[in-house]
Amino acid sequence: MDCPNCKSIRVVKGKIYNQPDYVAPRAYFRPEGIRFFSILWSNVRLDNNFFSCLDCGFVWGKLNNKELMKVLSNSGTPQIKKKLGL
Repeated sequence: MDCPNCKSIRVVKGKIYNQPDYVAPRAYFRPEGIRFFSILWSNVRLDNNFFSCLDCGFVWGKLNNKELMKVLSNSGTPQIKKKLGL
């Protein structure tokens, strides 16, 4: 796998920890462009499998894109829906 930021092949897989030896509980992604009163139910769960590039320090992960699309379709502002074609 290549780094999406700098295209380096020096990539390592890992997990996110919130203490030295404690795997963090599930993390969530909240997209920008969500209507204010929709914030509480506009999170998309992240898998705790991440990748990091040794050359540029970029860190990335994965989420359920269908769930993200559902959140944005249901709770996105008109501007973000227009921008994303939703």
